[in-house]
Amino acid sequence: MNAYWCSHVVFDPSDMERMFSNEDGLAQYPSSYEELSDEAKAEMEKVKAVLDQIPAREADFVELYYFNRVRQTAIAQLFNISQPTVCYRLQRAAARIKYLLDMPTYDAWLLEQDLRGVLTDERDIKIMLGMLRTTCQSEVAQELGVTQGFVRHRYFRTIDRLKAMRDMDLYVKMFEHVAANLNILKETHRSAWSDPVVYAVM
Repeated sequence: MNAYWCSHVVFDPSDMERMFSNEDGLAQYPSSYEELSDEAKAEMEKVKAVLDQIPAREADFVELYYFNRVRQTAIAQLFNISQPTVCYRLQRAAARIKYLLDMPTYDAWLLEQDLRGVLTDERDIKIMLGMLRTTCQSEVAQELGVTQGFVRHRYFRTIDRLKAMRDMDLYVKMFEHVAANLNILKETHRSAWSDPVVYAVM
């Protein structure tokens, strides 16, 4: 039996055991970290290395569900949300993690220097670096005080320019990876089914 106290959930120790599951976690992994193959351990470390780049709540869910094998229903109870919301956020986290792991490895300092060597407009440089950092056209537009359409146009135009240049293949691949995953790193919120719906009659 659990209870709420000062926005915290208080659990009876006997309830804790029921919150963990072997069948609900990653099926391909054994029950303990020590039993993993070196390859599986390396993959898990890669995932853990990018958790700080996704929303903190989703990182918590990934840690609990995939690494600690806590059931989705138990996570929902811990955070006082619905199980479908936990499922959605886990799916979203998985997509973000895949994006981050598929991004080619690059040197951020060298990237900026190389862009400054071939691009003359400071706004284009900031757009390319901003899109790589956020994947969000609207966020970059707000930072630069321009329109989202301006950011989009200049971003894709710069990619085309880089394609025509020598030794820019890695950067083109990176920027195209972003273009194929716009807003993947942006925090999103779904409305709950219980949220009130307001109708505006014109």
